[in-house]
Amino acid sequence: MTTALILAGHGSHISPNTAGIVWRYVDELRRLGVADEVTAAFWKEAPAFNQVVDTVRANQVVVVPVFTAKGYYSTQVIPREMKLQGEVTVRDGKSIYYTRTIGEHPYLTEVVCKRVQETLLTADLDPAQTTVAVIGHGTTRNPESRLTTRQQADYIRQQGVVAEVVDVYLDDEPSIPSIYETTQSPNVIAVPFFLAEGSHTTMDVPQALGIVYGDYPSRVDGRQVYYTPPVGTDLAITHVILELARESGLPFKPHPRSNVWQGLPSAGWIELMRAVQAKREFEFGQLRLSTLRVEPSDASSSPAILTSPTQLRDVVRTSPFRPHATSTDLPANWCVEIDTPEKLHAVVETVYPGAVADWVNRGNGTVNSTARETYTPEAVQSICSQCIRQPLWFEDSDREDVIPCKVPCNWFVSKVKEG
Repeated sequence: MTTALILAGHGSHISPNTAGIVWRYVDELRRLGVADEVTAAFWKEAPAFNQVVDTVRANQVVVVPVFTAKGYYSTQVIPREMKLQGEVTVRDGKSIYYTRTIGEHPYLTEVVCKRVQETLLTADLDPAQTTVAVIGHGTTRNPESRLTTRQQADYIRQQGVVAEVVDVYLDDEPSIPSIYETTQSPNVIAVPFFLAEGSHTTMDVPQALGIVYGDYPSRVDGRQVYYTPPVGTDLAITHVILELARESGLPFKPHPRSNVWQGLPSAGWIELMRAVQAKREFEFGQLRLSTLRVEPSDASSSPAILTSPTQLRDVVRTSPFRPHATSTDLPANWCVEIDTPEKLHAVVETVYPGAVADWVNRGNGTVNSTARETYTPEAVQSICSQCIRQPLWFEDSDREDVIPCKVPCNWFVSKVKEG
């Protein structure tokens, strides 16, 4: 039996931190050696929900939805995209287990309480003069998405630690600005019940609160507003993920690794290595691969030697932020030295999540050709020409070296909507 652990998050086209916090969990879980393969999947970024299971070779796969609430994405989007049929799905020789969201784990309540207590202490606030506002995302598409946030507020209210407690929402009712109408305390502790310091917690929520992110306390309508870090930045979240994964009945026992390039998805590594050995140098997207190193095709003359997936991800994804991993603007100032075939594959998987598996399995699966009637050739040309993948859902190709795109990706759809 081999095991894989997949963390399913939202991702973002705006901030690197939304998926970044999930990759942080992934790196720690790989270090702990809790599974043969550990990876992430996203709605907005790569690898996509609908492709990630194909990137792992394990026959026992556990998917943990990294969301703070049971709602639209965890009950509809992820199951639909991953073709899940309840808590356990058996498909293509794999048993895929689907767990509760991390927001449903009791530890998240402890994190919210800790944020409140830390603020009361460090700001020397009088609890009798303080309101706590637990801020969730919410959505009108699924009323269940509010339940977890409301439970956090109810628990704090039951503890009687402050004068007033409310739950409010970014995309539902009661709205965030309603805090100032429904509460009276001169001090407000706002706890964002979100995972990451992404666009919602650094832009949308502060704007709705009427504060400037990073400027605390802020004064709004004569009241002092204290804004805490989101709950997902707590380091113990990885243990929450492990506890949820173990509800599948699989052990996920830690066996700490010293090699940081181990524990990544491994589907396609043999085929990739054979291609490299056959040609000595092999072009994959904007990468030049050899048995000695991986570097951009137009590598700079004095590249930085990178030694971990975290470093590599920071260069190719974060600095600057590249939300579309396969876009044709890959930074050229780096290289990674190779000492094992598995490491070569791990480097490519870090740069282009999911691409190797799709390249190997190009002939397998169904191409969504209905999109040919939905999108114009002009839209496909202007957007897809900036990607290393070829949109086989729109145009056929006989080339064996094509990195396929079988369905319109979220990035493409978003760009079309932007006009």
